[in-house]
Amino acid sequence: MPSNKHIIVIHGRATKPSEREKSRLIRESLLHGLKRQTPELAAKIESEEVKLSVAYYGDISNFEMVKAGEKDEEDLQGSDPEHPGIPCELPGSYDDDLETLLARVDFTKKAYKELLKENKDSRYLDNVASFASGALNFFGLSERVIRKATPDMGAYLTKRSVGSAVRERLQKHLKPSLLADDDICLIGHSMGSIVAYDVLWKYSRMSEYKELREKRLSKFITIGCPLGEPGVQDNLYDANEGLDGKYPTIIKSWANMTAKDDFVAHDATLEDDFQTMRALGLVDEIVDHRLYNFWVGSGGSNPHKLYGYLDNPKVAAEIAGWMSA
Repeated sequence: MPSNKHIIVIHGRATKPSEREKSRLIRESLLHGLKRQTPELAAKIESEEVKLSVAYYGDISNFEMVKAGEKDEEDLQGSDPEHPGIPCELPGSYDDDLETLLARVDFTKKAYKELLKENKDSRYLDNVASFASGALNFFGLSERVIRKATPDMGAYLTKRSVGSAVRERLQKHLKPSLLADDDICLIGHSMGSIVAYDVLWKYSRMSEYKELREKRLSKFITIGCPLGEPGVQDNLYDANEGLDGKYPTIIKSWANMTAKDDFVAHDATLEDDFQTMRALGLVDEIVDHRLYNFWVGSGGSNPHKLYGYLDNPKVAAEIAGWMSA
């Protein structure tokens, strides 16, 4: 019998709305992009013939950002019934901007240049940009400096308890699906791609997950991904492993999608960074793709935004290709 198809999306860093709201926004943007490509495939998700799950850890990010003073609780007025006591962004905060994005029909370079002319340029305002630019890196920096600049990602990389809690949010979706031999497309955005890589390495290499070593993830899609940065690589789970224990072994196909001007994915290509993984036969292919992200929020243009990626025709084509295989 054919295996069940399952799309799992894990989001990136910074403050988030409630789990239910975040899942709704991801679903709407992904479905819209897919409908533009192949409506009949989008219908399979709507009918739940193809399962769509969101690995949410926004409550952890929100808590770390408030604790570090990056956000005041007054800035996060929403409440999340799934995670009581943790403030979150208000529901509906992104609806107007999402409506504008979904009305777009032109995704060309010319259209992107026009977008930048018409909107405030906020492409480099995120604190993580200073790391991803290479001007300042995780290399040699103290944990204090890492946490101050990007409290949530810094906590993931440097605090075992936080890292474990975030990884568990993905594992609760991914592990049972792998054990059921589902045909899985795992989509990792930004910090979520780091979390996904670490979990896939654990499943490939650690003895407590030996029942997963022979399983295969058919599609891994990274979007707005910082895995090409040396400082990020230096903090991955396999950073200190020898060649015989490095890299996940259960990925079949890896597609990396990077938008022009994405400040987090400063190194837009992963094929060169992980060419040894390919040479060792641990993955069938690693293919880099470039695109334009047309998200515009209250602060201006943001080519790193998850919803802009999911609605993009090139990302939708990757998902459609996997669904049709």
